[in-house]
Amino acid sequence: MYEFTFDGFSAEQCAQYLDRIHATFDGNATMENLNDLIFRHQTNVPFEDLAVCDHWGTVSLEPEALFDKIVTSHRGGFCFELNGAFLLLLKGLGFDVAGVMCRIGIPAFGVLRRLDHRGILATFDGKEYYVDVGMGGPKPAKAIPLSGEKISFGNGVSYWIEDTDRGWKMLKNDGPGKDGSCIIFAPIAMLPFDFYGNCYEMLDRGNTVFHTTRMVNLTTEDGYIQISGQMLNINRNGEETKREYDDAELPELLRTYFGIEYQK
Repeated sequence: MYEFTFDGFSAEQCAQYLDRIHATFDGNATMENLNDLIFRHQTNVPFEDLAVCDHWGTVSLEPEALFDKIVTSHRGGFCFELNGAFLLLLKGLGFDVAGVMCRIGIPAFGVLRRLDHRGILATFDGKEYYVDVGMGGPKPAKAIPLSGEKISFGNGVSYWIEDTDRGWKMLKNDGPGKDGSCIIFAPIAMLPFDFYGNCYEMLDRGNTVFHTTRMVNLTTEDGYIQISGQMLNINRNGEETKREYDDAELPELLRTYFGIEYQK
């Protein structure tokens, strides 16, 4: 018999991580606390691919490297890093969590894509929930039950999970004029090091959007702020302001909107 176990961040590291995301924790691994941590992570730690697109630093999924990048260096990362670090935080705080292998869902393609995403499975009282702080696009700011219950986030946006082909689950969302799948995932508990191969293979492939397009985005309480290529997009309460920027502006944009000190 094999035991499914792995270490989370230490108590000291968890305290520093909570400070990084401006969160408090009362010591209880409850759903309410989990949802608060999800939202605070999404609104304080940006999704960014600067290490890949701009060759600013390296990517490592080792726990100490994740902690150094996201907490100590006040950076962000992409899904393998963000959900990897958040998993270790939750584990260190006493939550029953595991990693899950995921695919990006693109309804127009209608077929399963590569395993280029990483999510989190949380368990409460025998019920399982999908958690994600590592999407560069729309993502639920709460844990979503695998039972299929639709969770509303206001403004006509809801998230729910459906069964799909051969045991895969699909996280779906709807909103004004859209009905799409966000993530397709296998609800099988994975250990942190199980993701190393998929992540590094994706980086070595060299033909992903991370290699070709600079992406930095952060959820805000009233919308989001996004850099995509040479475009800055600020969304406040559904109202978008877009403009092009040049690379000379990038350090100030990163500092002002994302709290990142750019070191090129």
